[in-house]
Amino acid sequence: MASKLPLEFRLSRLTVESLRNLCDAQDVPGGSGLLKEHLVKFVLKNIDRRILEDFCRAQEETYFVENMAKAIKWATSRKIVEVDPESDYTLVNAVFTLRRSDGWEVYDIRFVNQTTDDIATSCECVDFREKAYFCPHQMAVLVRSLAEGLFTLDQWSGPMTSEAEDLILANVLGRRKRTK
Repeated sequence: MASKLPLEFRLSRLTVESLRNLCDAQDVPGGSGLLKEHLVKFVLKNIDRRILEDFCRAQEETYFVENMAKAIKWATSRKIVEVDPESDYTLVNAVFTLRRSDGWEVYDIRFVNQTTDDIATSCECVDFREKAYFCPHQMAVLVRSLAEGLFTLDQWSGPMTSEAEDLILANVLGRRKRTK
C-alpha cells in the first residue's frame, strides 16, 4: 500500500498546512515560511523518520476513511457508478460520473486481478495519477462491486483500513465486523 512508496513522495502528497503543523507539534522551528518543495526537504532533514512514517500513515488512513464514506454514498447510484456487466472477480471496468457545479467529473476505473492476489487498480483522476492514492472514485467502484457480489471483502487484496472495512460492512453489506 502507501507505505511502500518513498517517504519523500508520501510527504509531498500532504498539504503545506499539515506539514507546518507537524513541525509545530515536534517543536521544530524554521518551517513556517517555506514553500512546499523546500518544506518537505526540511521536514525530512529535521524530524525523525519513524515520526514521519507514523504521521504519513495516520494522514493516509484519514484520507481513506473520509473518502470511503463519500464512496459509499456515491456507490448507491447507478447514475454515478456504472459497472460493466461483463465485469467479474478478475476484471472490473466501470465509469464514475458525478455532476459538479462547474460541469461533469467522469473517470474510467479498472480493477485487474488475473494473475496474482494483488489487485491492480487505476483511475484517471489527479489523486490516483499524480499522488498514487486509492481515490474516492475507485472506492465507489469497490463498494458497488462488493454490493453486487462481484467479489467479497475476503477476496479483496487491494487497499483497505479496518475503519473503512467497518463502514462497508455496516453500511453496504448490512452486518458487523466479525470478532476474531
